Amino acid sequence: MKAHSRSAHWLSPRLWLAGAGLALAAGCADLSVANGPDEAAAEQLATGSPDVVISQVYGGGGNTGATFSNDYVELFNRSASAVSLTGWSVQYASATGSSWQAVSLSGSIAAGGYYLVQLANGGTTGGALPAANASGTINMSGSSGKVALVTSTSPLSCGASACLPNAAIRDFVGYGSATQAEGSDAPTGSNTVAEIRAGAGCTDSDNNAADFATGAPAPRNSSAAPVSCGTGTGTGGGGGTSSGDGTATRLPCTGSFGSAMSATFGRLDGFLVSIVNINGSATCRGDNNHVHLQVQVNGKVEDIAVNVQSTTGNPDVFFRTLNAPLSGGAWVEGWHTGARFDYFTNLGVHSTSFTETPITQLQTQLDSLLANANHVSIFATGFDGTGGHDIHRQPTSHDGAIVINPTTGSPTYLLFRFDTQSF
Repeated sequence: MKAHSRSAHWLSPRLWLAGAGLALAAGCADLSVANGPDEAAAEQLATGSPDVVISQVYGGGGNTGATFSNDYVELFNRSASAVSLTGWSVQYASATGSSWQAVSLSGSIAAGGYYLVQLANGGTTGGALPAANASGTINMSGSSGKVALVTSTSPLSCGASACLPNAAIRDFVGYGSATQAEGSDAPTGSNTVAEIRAGAGCTDSDNNAADFATGAPAPRNSSAAPVSCGTGTGTGGGGGTSSGDGTATRLPCTGSFGSAMSATFGRLDGFLVSIVNINGSATCRGDNNHVHLQVQVNGKVEDIAVNVQSTTGNPDVFFRTLNAPLSGGAWVEGWHTGARFDYFTNLGVHSTSFTETPITQLQTQLDSLLANANHVSIFATGFDGTGGHDIHRQPTSHDGAIVINPTTGSPTYLLFRFDTQSF
């Protein structure tokens, strides 16, 4: 479509997210359709926890360059009622092992609340954790391992054989190269990144690879602000659904747009109401070169075009998520010009901290992350006051930054970069 034609510099690495009725592209990155877990992995799927899940895993405590001096496991209560953890345990085994160590839990976890389990101190490097709600001496691997939330204190005995299904296991996370996982393994951890569940802990599709991404460790305890997950999960289609930060506002895609956004750079704070896939309806500005995010602002919809055409560069995307305060002030519905954003200056993120992610893996991560998106903040450059705008993080940067759940205490940044970028 002519309104989205680009000069030659726009033919840069792409991002294409498709499948499950959901598509996203950011700044010119590249994603493709992913298949679900293979049959062997599917047999490992457990029933999604109705309440408490493992929301963060960090095994790099105290190691060289570590962010914190202790390993930790963070729990989150997705339900609307408090849950007693007395008699439960958090358990750990190595990536290939069947010898499990357990830490007993006590007390309760509030609705939408967090619970921090402090584990071994691996050395003298790193800061202190927030006050723990339970503690133990388990020394986890920073890169690969298995963590289980169990409704008893008896150590598990699985490892060589399948751990799932097991009625005593409320949640299970295999990360790195673990031999057991829900679905496929979550990404490999390190001394500087934790495994972080999407949607501030709300997302649970029973696929560790889809539900978790690596990001800067950000442990939360029972003093953290509660998060409401609602009663369901969002989709890329129509119909009312719920979100990690309120009630999602999903609407059919439209071809009638407002003009709140100007032809400049800024941050758009609005409600994600529709996502138009590649080759989507032309009446909704769909075309074969872009994904269109339709965002409601002050009662009107704005169209955010994302270039997915790629003729040069590495087709893989360098991706990471990060939980941090919203850059440029609190979320306020509208178009905020001049809200410049830089990965290093605003978040302390270097290009070396991104992980090159194959197209199929990144698709499953983003599908899960955006399923619960309601409020969004998008850093964008505009070129058409009636709707045509492009996801960017700065006026001259062709990568992208999208923030989901920006009204919560710990918004989730979706950060992208490409192989030609260094910062």
